[in-house]
Amino acid sequence: MRGYDGGEKIKGRKRHRVVDSQGNLLGVMVSGADVSDAQGAYGILDGVLGRYRSVRVVIADRAYDREGLLE
Repeated sequence: MRGYDGGEKIKGRKRHRVVDSQGNLLGVMVSGADVSDAQGAYGILDGVLGRYRSVRVVIADRAYDREGLLE
């Protein structure tokens, strides 16, 4: 699972992490670098939101909203 991200100019892997407001780790996913941030967010948020049903607000970097994820 490796790839190349032309925008960030990196080869290898990306780590997608979800933490709560206190910094506790709720979920982590590793993907190839060629996976977009928004695609990685869909993958990890499905699991996190299924496990932690009390999550009501998601705050993310703008790169995660490229495919309308945060709407």
